[in-house]
Amino acid sequence: MTETMHCYRHPRRETRVSCATCGRPICTECMRPTDVGIKCPDDAKLPRSARTGVMKPNQVLKTFLAGIGVALVGIPVAYVLLNLAGILTFVLAIAAGYGAGTLVYRAGGRNGGLLAVVVSVMGVLIAFSLFLAPSFLVGALSLGQVLPALIAAVAAGFGGRQGY
Repeated sequence: MTETMHCYRHPRRETRVSCATCGRPICTECMRPTDVGIKCPDDAKLPRSARTGVMKPNQVLKTFLAGIGVALVGIPVAYVLLNLAGILTFVLAIAAGYGAGTLVYRAGGRNGGLLAVVVSVMGVLIAFSLFLAPSFLVGALSLGQVLPALIAAVAAGFGGRQGY
């Protein structure tokens, strides 16, 4: 059974509906049907282009937490990618980067704009930097080591850019 939610504008009213944009719970009086789902009054009155990149504080926090998660979970992924060889490395780098970007974008309420892109790319680069830093410090960094990291970072940027 799902958790009981209460309308953000009418705290005494229970609901099972939330805004398609910001995720806040809304009651039947507050819901506004749009072409892309039920929305709260605040999000329904703005065109999508006006909302892109405008995030509520909890969405910013979720975006940063997802970025930290991407960096931590990305450490073993980066290790595997840097130890593979061939075309599989690049295919997996694209998939991992795009997945990381999508995760950050969705964690921020699908409204992240430039913040979601930057957090996605930085999370991926931090994961790779742990393995690339020693080679960089001794001047032995090769293109074969850097390329998977760059491909994953670019793919993360595209994943975080959805709807932008």
